[in-house]
Amino acid sequence: MVRIYSLIFLFCALFSTSVFAQQIELSVDRYELARGETLTLTIRVYDQRQGMQLDLTPLTQDFDVLGTRTSSQIRSINGVTESWTDYVITLFPEKEGDLVIPSLSILNQATDPIPISVVNAGPRSNQGNNELYLEIEVNKDSVYVQEQLLFTVRLFYTINGIRNPVFTELDMEDTVTQLIGSPNQYERLIDGERFGVYEKRYVIFPQRSGPLEIPDILFRGEVTDGSSNFVFRNMNTRRVTAFIEGITIEVKERPASVPRDDDWLPVTGLTLEETWSGDINALKVGDSVVRTLILRAEGLDGAVLPPFSPQDIDGLNLYPDPADISRTFVDGSIVGTRVETSTYVALEAGTIEVPALEIPWWDITADSARTTTLPATRFEVATVEGVLPSEQAVASTQEIQTLLAPEPLVDQAMIDAQAEAEVIEIDSGIVRWAQWLVVALVIFLLSALARRRFGAFTQQRFAEWRAAQTPEANEKAAY
Repeated sequence: MVRIYSLIFLFCALFSTSVFAQQIELSVDRYELARGETLTLTIRVYDQRQGMQLDLTPLTQDFDVLGTRTSSQIRSINGVTESWTDYVITLFPEKEGDLVIPSLSILNQATDPIPISVVNAGPRSNQGNNELYLEIEVNKDSVYVQEQLLFTVRLFYTINGIRNPVFTELDMEDTVTQLIGSPNQYERLIDGERFGVYEKRYVIFPQRSGPLEIPDILFRGEVTDGSSNFVFRNMNTRRVTAFIEGITIEVKERPASVPRDDDWLPVTGLTLEETWSGDINALKVGDSVVRTLILRAEGLDGAVLPPFSPQDIDGLNLYPDPADISRTFVDGSIVGTRVETSTYVALEAGTIEVPALEIPWWDITADSARTTTLPATRFEVATVEGVLPSEQAVASTQEIQTLLAPEPLVDQAMIDAQAEAEVIEIDSGIVRWAQWLVVALVIFLLSALARRRFGAFTQQRFAEWRAAQTPEANEKAAY
């Protein structure tokens, strides 16, 4: 009896396992596809009325999961009713060759793996469909290390209502990649047919030499039925994809002729300018002036431009401000700018020389070394009183020359010549008249002196007589 129950239990277990295995089915729309095409994986779960969360992590090893949608159905045949739910998954193979859709764990059951083959049918394997295709473009096949590489990807489409566009991210090792502005949208007429164009532009700076692999580009988006070109609306949608193979760019090392200790600046042009906030020829001791230097490079980001201002200048104190770094895009090419501003304070009077600046760079157009030079600047700093040292030096020199000048030599010829020059002929009548005038003047002076002395003598005698007539004098005379 026990044996019979055991057989019944084993039979039920085997039957239930067989039934459970029937509840899940996996299928693909094809087993061979071209590189760049998508694959549809359908997971059918029987007797399921409600959706469930699927773990699709194992698929991400070789595939990009583009999207998932579900649908449920109920069917009755000859009184037998069955229901199921389909999970439709759109996959994009990330490489070519023999791949495997791995086993998935669904309802505690492992599904069987499914082998597929991805073949290389050309760089535009999916572009036989003229309603949607990709194009890529680079400005050069080879660049120097740290030189800019311009990369453009364009999506051409004739279908209506492209929305939610997503492109493969350019995530490459040892590179600095920047998106140039916002994506452009415009129209282009090709062989009489009007295409909408969605364009993205990048600038790439490789940081090491060797081959640079730009990856395959995949576009994913949605199409809204019933809308017009370039108008995105929330209507019924279907997913669309496009693919194009990547390219390889050769990155060259910096030339051996460029010293290793020099800054490496591979650009199409480099300029250096200066401005002063005031007249440097009117400075006095203690005055300050602001000097602004502008370094502009065509083909590099301002962040990689080196500092270049002088750190020390005789006769001046330097107070630098933080550098102002920026970048812009001109005609699709990056232009970097570094602005350095310093305040110069005059410490002493005299001649100040601001040294010349030289910045070496590599002309990628001419493929040769060049140097941008800013000439030296000289100016005079006056004393606090406003006197230039050069003016003081000139005055002192003139005084010294005057003091040190030799006395003129005197000889007999010079004396005779001067004596002859001083001889003047005078009329004799005039001479006699002058003599009588002198005699009369002498007599007048002697007479005046005699009268003065006589007057003084008379006054003295009169004073003595008056003194004798006083009472005191008479009384004294009586006794």
